[in-house]
Amino acid sequence: MKFLLAIFAFLILHSAFLIPAQAIVDPLSVPNNKFGIHIISGTPDESSPSSSLVNSTGGDWGYITFLIESKDRNEGKWQEFFNDLRRRHLIPIVRLATKPNEGNWEKPYEGEETAWADFLDKLNWPIKNRYVVIYNEPNHGTEWNGTVDPKTYAQVLDKTITALKNKSKDFFVINAGLDASAPQLLPKYMDEAIFLRQMNEEVPGIFNKLDGWSSHSYPNPAFAGSPNGVGKGSVRTYIWETQLLRSLGLTKNLPIFITETGWKHAEGLSYDPSLPSAENVAQFYQQAFRGAWNSSNIVAITPFLLSYQESLFDHFSFKNLDKNGGWYPQFQALMDLPKNKGLPIQENKAQLVSGEVYSSLVAGQNYSINLSFKNIGQSIWNPSTSLRAIVGGSELGIQETRIPEGISIEPGGEYTLNIALKAPEKGSFDIKLALFQAGRQFDTDPISFKTEVKLPVILKVLSTLRLKDNPSGEYILKVSGVVGDLSQKVTLGANGQSKDIEARYLLPDYSFEFSLEKPFYSSKTITQKVSPGVNTLDFGTLNPDILSIILHPVTYLKQK
Repeated sequence: MKFLLAIFAFLILHSAFLIPAQAIVDPLSVPNNKFGIHIISGTPDESSPSSSLVNSTGGDWGYITFLIESKDRNEGKWQEFFNDLRRRHLIPIVRLATKPNEGNWEKPYEGEETAWADFLDKLNWPIKNRYVVIYNEPNHGTEWNGTVDPKTYAQVLDKTITALKNKSKDFFVINAGLDASAPQLLPKYMDEAIFLRQMNEEVPGIFNKLDGWSSHSYPNPAFAGSPNGVGKGSVRTYIWETQLLRSLGLTKNLPIFITETGWKHAEGLSYDPSLPSAENVAQFYQQAFRGAWNSSNIVAITPFLLSYQESLFDHFSFKNLDKNGGWYPQFQALMDLPKNKGLPIQENKAQLVSGEVYSSLVAGQNYSINLSFKNIGQSIWNPSTSLRAIVGGSELGIQETRIPEGISIEPGGEYTLNIALKAPEKGSFDIKLALFQAGRQFDTDPISFKTEVKLPVILKVLSTLRLKDNPSGEYILKVSGVVGDLSQKVTLGANGQSKDIEARYLLPDYSFEFSLEKPFYSSKTITQKVSPGVNTLDFGTLNPDILSIILHPVTYLKQK
């Protein structure tokens, strides 16, 4: 019995190690810019004005919501768009979509969650959190192949959460926003409260599996309600939803993402006098951002819709539909609102692709060492990117080095940083070098090395010449290796030996390729590891270069 209890205690104690660690970042634990916008297409035509809108007036790293259809899982296309968002400091909120079919959106096919996870995991996201919304308003039959089915949606949501989390712990999974104003009119519509209850009955605890809550807090009725409205079907729908989720067993404090909201304005392809004017809508947005949406639990508000130039959503569009283009007043109204400078967490990673810090140095010698790094993270390296010693380094005079102004290195790119150091007279040193981005150390391990100061290398060159009794004269000694390619003149005496040559440029205990050259003789190359003190380089006998002698006989004879 005691043995079984011991086993049970061991399992309880160590069970935490069997549970995958959650790596998503609480977006409200870092400076956050909640301003965002909903767009239709993943192109710079929309990301450019979006950045101007949400990152204005002191803001940075606002949000952008868009959908990806199942037929459009094109890795190259979406990676380029993600790269564009990275450059513009826009945080993507990706809404999954199937494909339209005869006026409805199809239900996901069996196993589609795996296809989504495989595709989305291949993309290099702009920030650590990968925000994914699992489909759209499934309490509308048109969004679920014509028939509302909360049980099936709960199953799909559960499977998709599992598939994404199994692929990467950085996926931040969010539910489909629901229409809080939908009536109970099956099979086309279902009341949101009933829909949520049936979801929870089908998959108990489903809401606690989410990382965030998507709310479509529209100002109803008719998308023209008060910016001060309360309760279900208002700009504060998210509060009503949170309270309902608590009654259904939600224990987590889910951060709120208002991925759709907004007013219809009278202006569009045709004027609708029953709707508020664009000027009034601009005021409504400002009131809502300052009031109803001024909540510490809201991560992002992405109004619907930046630009829609057709009749379906023309009265929601921020972009003017007239032939001269331009923007409705709400665009400027949102630009004018003060914003926070967001600082989302990005993975800063680098791979050393070439260069090394030498394991041996020569006393008193200066060194300039190039280290080339590849950006394998999410951030764009810029002048805030630096390399510095975090352990040791001061004894060698290593100082922080930065990427210069005007240089930016995107993921996939490479850059070479140079460190200068001077070896003291003696000693052994343990050094760690680390890369930093805006003061934050990279996620990759520092470069650790140990170096020892040693006496210089001294060379003695030996060689003879075939068909010539006296090998004395000038030769060229070429050296190739970790220090680069170097050459120097060497004088050999009649005995075929040089005087001792102090080669402070050589690194003790490293191997180098040495070549000895003399006019009208074929050069000879040897590879040799050198040590502190005297090292003999014996090149043996150099053979005449017959072709060179034939081509330049007079010059050759003068040398004899």
